[in-house]
Amino acid sequence: MIKNKNILITGGNSGIGLFAIINLLKTKNNLYVLIKSELRKNQFLKTIDKYFDKDYLSKYLNIIENCDLSNLENIKKVKDYFICKKIYLDIVVLNAGLQYTGSFYPKVSKQGIELTFAVNHLAHFYLVNIIKDLVRNKEESRIIITSSDVHDPKSSGGNIGKKAGLDNLVDFRKKVTGQFLNFNADESYKNSKLCNILFAKELANKFKKSSCKISVITWAPGLVIPNDDSGFFRYSKIFNFFGYLIFSKVAKNILGISESTENAGKILSEIVLDSNLNNIGFLHLSNKVISFKKHKLVESNVSDEANSKELASKLWILSEEICESFGFATANI
Repeated sequence: MIKNKNILITGGNSGIGLFAIINLLKTKNNLYVLIKSELRKNQFLKTIDKYFDKDYLSKYLNIIENCDLSNLENIKKVKDYFICKKIYLDIVVLNAGLQYTGSFYPKVSKQGIELTFAVNHLAHFYLVNIIKDLVRNKEESRIIITSSDVHDPKSSGGNIGKKAGLDNLVDFRKKVTGQFLNFNADESYKNSKLCNILFAKELANKFKKSSCKISVITWAPGLVIPNDDSGFFRYSKIFNFFGYLIFSKVAKNILGISESTENAGKILSEIVLDSNLNNIGFLHLSNKVISFKKHKLVESNVSDEANSKELASKLWILSEEICESFGFATANI
C-alpha cells in the first residue's frame, strides 16, 4: 500500500470524493482538498470531524479554500499554493463532476463555458497542465480521473437518451462556448466523460513520449445514488424530482444496479493506494454490476471514439485554445 504521499483531490467535499478522503486519511497520507466555498468547507469539516479528532486532521488534512472549478482564475491558486509551500505531489485525483440532466438551458462558467464541459473536463485539463511539474516523476505517481461508462453509446447507461459523440469536433467549440448549438444537458454530460478519457489517453501518450513514469487512470464508478441531497445528483434532481425519486428507488431496490456512495469512495481510495497500478501508462477501470447489488472493479475497454488517437490530439489542442482565449496559458507537456 502507498504511504506518506501527497495527494491532491478535487470533488472531495461530498459524494464519492468525501468517502475516498475518509479512507485515505486513515492511511496517514497527506491530503490536499480543493473546496469551492466557505459553506462547502464548513459542511465538509462537520462531516469529517465525526471520524477524526482535530489534532489528527491538522496533521494530515489540508484545505485549499475558495477554489471554484467553474472559474479558471481560481485554478491558478492551486499552483501558487504548492509552490509557496514547496510541496511536490505524488497523486492527483480529478474527481469533481456535475451534471444537470433535465435542464433545457445551458448553465455557464465564469468564462461563459457550458458548465459540465467547464468543470468536468476543462478545469481538470488546465489544472494538470499548470501543476504537472509539481507531480513527482516516480513509478508510484499517478493521475486518476473519475469518468463514466456512459461515454460509450454501447453501454447500458450510454445508450439511453442522447448519446455521447463529438463528431470529430465539428462545431464542438460552438457547442461549449458562445452559441451552445443544439444544447442537450444529458449529451453534454456524456460528452464531458468522453472528454475525460480522451484527455487521459493523450496525457498518457505525452508522458510515454517523454519517458515520464506517471500513470494515468480513468475509472467508472457505476450508477452511484446518494442517500442525501449532496453529491452527484444534487442539480439534476431539481429538474425532475419525482422522476429521480422513482428512478433511484427502482435502481436501488428492484434492479439492484446502483452502487453506494460509501463503496464507490472506498474503491477510489483503493485505486489511489494500489501499488499494482505503478507505472502502467494508461488504464481504464469500470465498477461493473456482477449480480444483484454486487459490483466488481475490472479493467475495461473504452468506446471506439475514446480510442481515437487523432480525436484525443485534436481535443487537447482545442482545450489549449479555449484556455488561452481567456488568457490562461497552458504548459507544453
